Amino acid sequence: MEFVEGKIEEEKVFGDGLVFPKTLNPPKDGIEGEINYGVNELVEMVREKQEWLSEVLQRHSAVLLRGFGIGSAEEFGKVVEAFGWEEMEYDGVTTRLKVADRVYTANEAPLHKLINFHHEMALIKQFPSKIFFFCAQPSPEGGETSIVPSHIIVEKMEEKVPKFMTKLSKMGYVTRRSLPKEIDNGAITSKTWKCFFQTEDKDEAKKRAQERLPCGSINFNKDGSAELIYGPMNPVRRFGERKVWFNTILGYEDDFSFTFGDGSAIPSEAMDTYRQILNENCVDIKWQKGDILLIDNLCTQHARRPGKPPRLVLVSVCK
Repeated sequence: MEFVEGKIEEEKVFGDGLVFPKTLNPPKDGIEGEINYGVNELVEMVREKQEWLSEVLQRHSAVLLRGFGIGSAEEFGKVVEAFGWEEMEYDGVTTRLKVADRVYTANEAPLHKLINFHHEMALIKQFPSKIFFFCAQPSPEGGETSIVPSHIIVEKMEEKVPKFMTKLSKMGYVTRRSLPKEIDNGAITSKTWKCFFQTEDKDEAKKRAQERLPCGSINFNKDGSAELIYGPMNPVRRFGERKVWFNTILGYEDDFSFTFGDGSAIPSEAMDTYRQILNENCVDIKWQKGDILLIDNLCTQHARRPGKPPRLVLVSVCK
C-alpha cells in the first residue's frame, strides 16, 4: 500500500522546492476511486513506511495525513504509536488534559484567543522533536492551526534587518514571563509557579528553574505570582543543516517581555518585521475532521488562530 501525494489550497512552495506542508492521502482504487480506509489500514501503512515517512518529514518539516477516517482520540493514539517514536510528557505552563494513551488536549485557553507562533516547549531544556495534531472537531469558523518554517524566518530577518540580527547574535536576548498567582484557565499561560514546578517551596522552585529552564531563574512577587527569566540567549539555533528561529520574540498575552541581553529595548521595527515575515510565510491549516498533522518541532513553529466553538484538536508529543 502506498500513500498518494495530495495537495491543499493553503500550501506554500519555498525557494528550495519545499512544499509546505506535504499532504498524503489514502491509496486509490483504479475503478472505484478512493478506498474506504480507517485506523487499521493507516497503522499498517505507517509501520511499513516508517523510514520513508521520516524522510518526508525531514525534507518538508510538516506532513498532513488527510482522508484516513480517523475518528477518535484512541485511534489517533494508535497512529502515533505506529511511528515508533518515544513518548514525551508535556512540561509547560499551559493546561492540557489527558484524554487517551499518548493523547492530550492541545490547549485549554478560550478559543477566541490567538496563540502566537512558537516551538513546543522551547523554553524548557528538554523539548520534543516531533508533534502530532489531530482534528476531532473542526471549528465552524476560524480555529486554524498555522505553521511556518523557522529557517525561512531566519533567512528573511537576515535579509531585511541585518544590523538587528548581528546585535542579537552578539548580545542575545532576555525573556521574562509572568505566572499567575492562581490557576487561570481563561489565560494561555495558566499555571502557577507551584503547579509548574510541582513544589510550594521557593528554594526548591529556584533550584528546579535552574535545572529545567535554559539560562533560567525565578522571581517571586508579593501577590503570589511569579516571573520566569530566561537568558541572555540567542533565539536562533542550528539543528543539523538548518539555522532556525527557535525562541519566540512575541508573547501570548501581556505575560511576556523581551530585551537585548544588555537590557536595552528591542526596536519596534524588528518586531514589526518579524510579525510581517510570519504572516507572509505561514500556512493556515483549515482543519477537516480526521486530519492528522505531523510537524518537526525543530524546524516548524505553530500557532492557533482564534475560532468559534465547538473545536477539538488533540496533541501528542515525541522525544
